[in-house]
Amino acid sequence: MHAPLSKMGRGPRLRISIAVLVTASLSVPMGLVASAATASAIPHSSSVVTLTGHGYGHGHGMGQWGALGYALDQTPYQSIVALYYGGTALSSLSPAAEATQVHVELSENNDNTVIVTSGSPFTVAGLPVPPGQAVLMTNNGASGSWNATVGGGCGGPWNGAVVANVTNPTAVPSHNPDLGDPAAATDALQLCQGGSGGNIALRGSIEATDYQGQSRTVNIVPLEQYVAGVVPNESPSYWGTLGGAGPQGQAWGFQELEAQAVAARSYVMAGLGSYYGYADTCDLNCQTYQGTKNESTLADLAASDTAGQVMEFPGGAVAATQYSASTGGYTNPGANSLGFPAVPDAGDSVCVPGACNPNHTWKASVASSDIEADWPQLGTFESLKVTARNGFGDWGGRVTSLTLVGSKQNVQMSGDLFAGTLGLMSDWFTTSTLLNKPIVGMAATPGGKGYWEVASDGGIFSFGDASFHGSTGAITLNKPIVGMAATPAGGGYWLVASDGGIFSFGDANFHGSTGSIRLNQPVVGMAVTPDGGGYWLVASDGGIFTFGDAVFYGSTGALRLNKPVVGMSTSADGHGYRLVASDGGIFTFGDAAFYGSVGNQALIAPVVGMTATPDRFGYWMVASDGSIFFFGDAAFFGSPSAE
Repeated sequence: MHAPLSKMGRGPRLRISIAVLVTASLSVPMGLVASAATASAIPHSSSVVTLTGHGYGHGHGMGQWGALGYALDQTPYQSIVALYYGGTALSSLSPAAEATQVHVELSENNDNTVIVTSGSPFTVAGLPVPPGQAVLMTNNGASGSWNATVGGGCGGPWNGAVVANVTNPTAVPSHNPDLGDPAAATDALQLCQGGSGGNIALRGSIEATDYQGQSRTVNIVPLEQYVAGVVPNESPSYWGTLGGAGPQGQAWGFQELEAQAVAARSYVMAGLGSYYGYADTCDLNCQTYQGTKNESTLADLAASDTAGQVMEFPGGAVAATQYSASTGGYTNPGANSLGFPAVPDAGDSVCVPGACNPNHTWKASVASSDIEADWPQLGTFESLKVTARNGFGDWGGRVTSLTLVGSKQNVQMSGDLFAGTLGLMSDWFTTSTLLNKPIVGMAATPGGKGYWEVASDGGIFSFGDASFHGSTGAITLNKPIVGMAATPAGGGYWLVASDGGIFSFGDANFHGSTGSIRLNQPVVGMAVTPDGGGYWLVASDGGIFTFGDAVFYGSTGALRLNKPVVGMSTSADGHGYRLVASDGGIFTFGDAAFYGSVGNQALIAPVVGMTATPDRFGYWMVASDGSIFFFGDAAFFGSPSAE
C-alpha cells in the first residue's frame, strides 16, 4: 500500500515526544499573581528515552488520513476542503488558467544528460525520432545550450542525426494521450532511467534546461493530467472504494480523492513560476508526481470531476493548499498571512478495515548518542526542555521551541528543526515517562472538550482543546501546588498551593488567598464561581474559604472523614458545590447533584482532585498518576497515564 507522504524532509530515523513538566528557579511569595513561561524537561537518565507523538508531517492545512476519516463519515469533498482551508472558498479557474501547462522538475535526473524514448515517433528541436529509438540531450556548457543526438534506444549507440547548440531542447510527442487513453502505453514519452526502476512514462513534453550551469529535466504537462498524476501518489486510489455508496455513484471514500485533487491543483496553481525560475514545482519533494505511474481510473475521475476547482482567498488569489499525511488530531496554523487557522481534525483517528491511521498516535525511542551526534557542541546530552508549544491539542500542542541542555553548551531551536534533524514523524510530541511530580488537580475547558491537569510543581498537561496559559515552572514554590480552576471563558486558570497561595494565568483575576492565614489543615483544592468573580478554597478536613462573590453552602468540618478531602467542583448556577475525598467519595452541598463516585473501588493511585463539566451535569476526578474517572456527561480526552 502506498503511504501518503509527510514532507518532513529526511526519512524517519528516530521518533520522539516530550511532555509538559516544569522546573523551578525563582522564588515568589504565595498569594501574589504570578506568570511564567512553560518549560518541560527530559532528563538524561538513560541512553534511550521512550516517547509519544501525534501526526505525520507539518500538519498545515489538510490531513490526508483525516480527510479520509471525514469522507467515510459521509462528508462531501467540498466540506472537507472548507474545513481544512479556513478563510478560502472553493472556486473555478478561468478557461485560460485551466489550460495551464505545468512545468515539473524531474529531480531524480538532476545534473544528468537527458535521454528520451517512446513507442511512437516524436521530435526534439525539429529533429524527428522514429518509434523505439531515443534522443540523447547533452549540456555542452556553452551558455546553457544543448546538443541532441538520435540513437538506437536508451543505451544508444548515438550514431544518428544531430542538432547542435539548442537552448532548452524539448521532446514533443506526436500525440499526447488523454487520461484513460490506452494509447498512453505507446504514445507517451519516457525518460530513460536505467537500473531496476525502469523508465518514467510522462504525458506532455520533456524539456532539457540549464540552471546556473547545472542540467535540469522538466516535464511540461497539462494541468489536469498533472493533477491526475499527483492524486494516486499522495492518496492511495483504493481509498476511493471504502465506505458505503456515496455521491457520484462512488463509495464515500472517493470524496477524499476529490479533496486531494482540489488540494493538489490549488497548491501547484499558487506556485506557478516560483520553482527557481525554470519550473512551477518538483516531482518528489513538492507534491509527489511520477507521470503515469500509479494512475488509476478513480484518480483520473477525481481529477476530471473536480476539473478547474481550486481554493481561493478573498480577492481571487489561489491558496497554497499545503497538506500532510496526518495532522494528529489538530491542524497546525499557518505561519504567515496566507496560512490557515488551526482546527480540530476529528477524522484523523480513522480506523476501518483496510485503512487505520498508524500515525494518529505513535510511540518510539531516541538514543541520547544520536542527539549528541547531531549537536556535538552539547558535549554530553543532559536534558531537553520544551519552552513553548502552539496551544492546540494534547500536551499543549506542537513544540514551537525547545532547549537541549548539554555538559558543554545549551542549544536552542524550533521544534520543527529538532523534528526534521532527527527524522521524527512530526513536531508534536511528549513523553509518558516524565511524571517527575504527581498530578494534584484538574480543570475543564468551557466547551467540555478538554481539560488541564496540574502537577505539584505547577507543571501543566493539556488535553483535548485545552490551551497552555502558563505555569509556575520558573518559580521556586514555598508550598506545593494542590489544585487549579479555569476561568469561565477558558482563557486562563488559577493554581492554588497548600498554604492557599494563588497564582493567576491568562485572563484569571486574583480575588484573595489564605497565604497570610495560619491554617488548621492544608488547602487541597479550589473551584471558581460561574462568572469568574470569585472562588472557593477547600482544606483537607473539608473546611471552606470564600473569596470574591463565592458564597458558603456548608462543609465537612464537623464530620469525621474516612479519607481526607482533596478537591471540589461547583453546581451550574454556583449555588452549591461538591467535595471529593482521596478514595473518590463525594459530599454535596447546596444544589450540587451527585453523579457517581469511585468510593467503592480499589484505586491504584489516590484521587487528588475533580472538576465539573461546563453544564455541571457531570464531573471528572483525577488520580495522582493522572488517571481520569468521569461521571455524568463528562468524556475522556486523555491522560499522562494513558500515553
